Amino acid sequence: MNESPVVVGVDGTAHSLVAMRWAAAEAARRRVPLRVVLAYHWRAPWSAFAPGTELAHTAQELADIQADAFGREAAAAAPGADVHATATLGRPAETLLAAAASAGLLVVGTRGRRTTTGTVLGSVSQQVATHATCPVAVVRGRAKPDGPVLVGFDGSEPARLALELAFLEAAVRGCGVSAVRTVDTSVGPPAIGAPPLLFDAAEVRRALFEEAAEEVATTAVRHPGVAWDFHGLTGDAIGALARRSRQAQLVVVGNRGHGGFAGLLLGSVSLRLLHRADCPVLIARA
Repeated sequence: MNESPVVVGVDGTAHSLVAMRWAAAEAARRRVPLRVVLAYHWRAPWSAFAPGTELAHTAQELADIQADAFGREAAAAAPGADVHATATLGRPAETLLAAAASAGLLVVGTRGRRTTTGTVLGSVSQQVATHATCPVAVVRGRAKPDGPVLVGFDGSEPARLALELAFLEAAVRGCGVSAVRTVDTSVGPPAIGAPPLLFDAAEVRRALFEEAAEEVATTAVRHPGVAWDFHGLTGDAIGALARRSRQAQLVVVGNRGHGGFAGLLLGSVSLRLLHRADCPVLIARA
């Protein structure tokens, strides 16, 4: 953990206020400052709100008042935390991504003001989760205070970052880590052209599970105070993590997995889990 601030985006919706309170608790837990960011923009003719105009001044004053109120609420949620709230003229995603440049953690809720009914993840949250350069927490569901930190691991480099972050998060929370490695039932031969009669799918799965368990054990050595367990499961990674998230206080994933393309900023498992997890999701970044 570092001393960079926790940054949270807030717009007054119920989801963003839940995220703000969660972020306040995280800042207090990590003993770092909390920055509450309110971004606002207008659909009226831009000239009316040009810098220096009366409308622009009034709009900024109103936004500052609202931001101050959010800051007081955040401070009340985490007494003793160093809270600083700001209101910025700009589009929410762009404003939050700019703030993330100096953040140790960026926190958002699942939905915002403009999210359509039935959409599980708001566009701002998805943009931030996809493009931020620091770890991003999307606050959703109900965290289980006595649950473990759940982490999905597939042996990829992003998954290794997620595994390390999961142990760090567990150490801060005083809980254990539950690592999950899933292998699809359609797992095939390790190499194209492998002799079918010599190929044993069960043996391949067992080898993958053993390799993953060894990596988890190696990571655990660096965190001797953190208890951990490992589960090798056959089936859908998203379904397995979503089900186990019901008993977790946090689930950590990498930004890409083995199936990700080089230019893909957020893997399909991570993205889909943001829609299905029953606890906050933390996306690891290098």
